[in-house]
Amino acid sequence: MRTCLAISSLATILSGMLFTGGCVSKQEYDDVLAANRRAQLQLEQLQDAYRKLQMENQALGNSLKDLQAANQKLAGDADLQRNQNKDLQAAFDALNQRYQALIAGTKPIELPEGPLLPPTLDKALRDFAAAHPELLTYLPKYGMIKLNADLTFEKGSDDLSTLSAQAKEALKKFVEIINSDAAAKFNVYIAGHTDDIPIAKPETKRRHPTNWYLSVHRAVSVLKELGRDGLTDSRMGAMGFGEYHPVAPNAPGNKGNVANRRVEIWIVSPERFLTVTGDMSETSK
Repeated sequence: MRTCLAISSLATILSGMLFTGGCVSKQEYDDVLAANRRAQLQLEQLQDAYRKLQMENQALGNSLKDLQAANQKLAGDADLQRNQNKDLQAAFDALNQRYQALIAGTKPIELPEGPLLPPTLDKALRDFAAAHPELLTYLPKYGMIKLNADLTFEKGSDDLSTLSAQAKEALKKFVEIINSDAAAKFNVYIAGHTDDIPIAKPETKRRHPTNWYLSVHRAVSVLKELGRDGLTDSRMGAMGFGEYHPVAPNAPGNKGNVANRRVEIWIVSPERFLTVTGDMSETSK
């Protein structure tokens, strides 16, 4: 502002000198022109500085927005970490309780009361089972899903090609749960079972010589379905129990029971998974 006034004043002085007919020496005239040029240069410098300040202010505003977005993400990550810490603490407490009982030697180790799985995962499976009561049952004490009526097999069959759309969606939802952060460290065993009807038909015997084979093949059928839905192969294992672990009485005379033609999905932690990866060399003699 002062520079603008100075330029205006210089112009007024020069104009006054010329119109009043006053005599101005060349030196005075040159001094006034030099002062005017200096004032003009100062004005241009101030304008450049002002433009730079505007650009810096805009850049700071953008940086502030980025910091606010990063802060919101960190807050979300912190909430997730707190939930995971709660699950880990609950699992640690359960294991520590079993360990203390072991070293005390006063009573055999038993499964802890209540759910076997961490709270977040346990709740997800409870909600999942509640949404599909006609398809499956969740047993929290064992950390196991038992597939029900719509997912049982015909006699002598391990075929899942006739699964209903509802059953397929239920299996996809189960895979989503097992692939979530709450279950990332867990693996699954898929256990097949049969009723007590002997394998008799030649075409069936060629594929399933005994009920042992049939029970394993049923587990593998479900394993493949879960794999197609996105569950990693390395997190799964298949096993069969034949006819020897029924959940309901078979009809007399080896007539079977549809309830026993079933598959169970056990969610297990790494320390319960019945295999290891990597070095299996002996560590002691």
